[in-house]
Amino acid sequence: MKKKSIIIDEFYHKELVKISNVFGAKYGDFTESMILYFKKTGINPFETTNDNPATMIKVLDKRIVSFLKVQERDILKPLRNEIFEYSAEQKKQYESLSKWIQESIIKVNHFDKERTQKINQELKSVFQKIENIENKIEKQQEAFYTICELIDQKNKSGLKGKLNSIFNNAN
Repeated sequence: MKKKSIIIDEFYHKELVKISNVFGAKYGDFTESMILYFKKTGINPFETTNDNPATMIKVLDKRIVSFLKVQERDILKPLRNEIFEYSAEQKKQYESLSKWIQESIIKVNHFDKERTQKINQELKSVFQKIENIENKIEKQQEAFYTICELIDQKNKSGLKGKLNSIFNNAN
């Protein structure tokens, strides 16, 4: 590697030596690092103001905090309020739906009880009619037996036996 010399004022040479000593580097290496730094960052050393980077960071920090506060005010808080309102509306609708379901179940149970009572009443009525019909049939059978006994008192024709076989087969 060829080494080159540059001409700078004595004052700046002393400053370069001091700064390189502060950073613990040889001033030749330090100069190379400065060149690479300016190249990478695109900073023009002729346009620099004497702003302290810490001061610039504080200003930037204030800007970021201000930006975040504006975002919080304009976006996050309204969004949070909308979510809260939506949640409250959902809870209200859930409670309303729950109440409606409970009322519907109670109505269905009530209708079911009424229907069951009506069916039971109808069944009782049908059973009563069947019982009445059975009673009438028994009376008719007794009447036939009585008529048979009157017609054939000694059962010579076997009419009573035939009636018994007919009535027993009917059961």
